[in-house]
Amino acid sequence: MKPEDIIAHAPLVLTQAQRESYFTDGFVVAERFFTDGELDGLRELSARFLEDSKAVTESNEAYDIGPNHSPDHVHVRRLKKPVDRHPDFWTFASDSRLTEAAADLVGPDVKFHSCKLNYKWPGPDDLVKWHQDILAWPHTNYSPVTLGIYLDDVTTEHGPLACVRGSHERELFSHYDAQGAWSGYISDDDMPRVDLEQAVELTGPAGSLIALNCRTVHGSQPNQTDQTRPLLLYVFSSADAFTWMPAPSPTTKTGDIVRGATAKFVHMDPRPCLVPPNWEKEGYGSIFASQKVSEAAE
Repeated sequence: MKPEDIIAHAPLVLTQAQRESYFTDGFVVAERFFTDGELDGLRELSARFLEDSKAVTESNEAYDIGPNHSPDHVHVRRLKKPVDRHPDFWTFASDSRLTEAAADLVGPDVKFHSCKLNYKWPGPDDLVKWHQDILAWPHTNYSPVTLGIYLDDVTTEHGPLACVRGSHERELFSHYDAQGAWSGYISDDDMPRVDLEQAVELTGPAGSLIALNCRTVHGSQPNQTDQTRPLLLYVFSSADAFTWMPAPSPTTKTGDIVRGATAKFVHMDPRPCLVPPNWEKEGYGSIFASQKVSEAAE
């Protein structure tokens, strides 16, 4: 659906001002959208999977492991496909309030795409360079939205997600390096065309919901605290958006309609998108892994 069609529907759980801010800026924060009681189960699951990761020595189907990981020092950058790791993650994904938030931003018919639980650990290793999500998983239109849930308070010192206001309506940048390999970030040569003066850090208390348009330029700085910053991320799209390349991290639920009805027609946005690698053949670890590999090759 087009933004003007989506916004014409009455809001469900977000305010009309929040929806308008999302479509204008390419992102929005709804503080304290979830209560501590709603988050407790997710926190317990997160702690359990981090504990289990101590037995893991390298990245695998479930974990993206950072360079400092050991049984005595956990450094999990990502729990992959949480909806396939425990049913409670899927229950939360298909919970009416989360799908209603998605519907407020993509329209009444909502499709599930993917999920991940990212961790930003203290220290300099987990910086994420500026990038745009849709380059890794292109769709026939640009409705996909990432909904992030803050399991803990997030301040500037935690290295929060930072988004460039209005960048979703501007250029899509190549995420390949000079050698033609996938880098997962915007090159230094292209960065002068990104207006970083419009960058906004998405801070907020635990329970805050952040929404990020798939075209929005975003990244994050290192975590300068002594606390780990978890961020649970779910990606949804309008039902009339269809992927045209293999998804980098498909789940058993990818493509499921979680609200409304299956689309009878596809919405084709005429704006082009660069073709990513064929992830079915080349494999995909995470954005952290892609960016680190590209940095090492420079």
